[in-house]
Amino acid sequence: MKNATSTFALLDVMKGRKKLAKRIKAGETRIPITIQGFITGQWGGDDGISIEFEFEVTKLTEESPQ
Repeated sequence: MKNATSTFALLDVMKGRKKLAKRIKAGETRIPITIQGFITGQWGGDDGISIEFEFEVTKLTEESPQ
């Protein structure tokens, strides 16, 4: 995984989802976060550019803006 790259992910938010939605609706569109967890399986097939994988989130942390 040292050479793996990604430019996009989806995040299923449970706790804090309403506050996060309000922030996004208010115009805050780039919120820095760190996600920790485990890749648990393959979600999609290879489209010639990427393959989607399932990810079990164990920790989600909001970081300070840069």
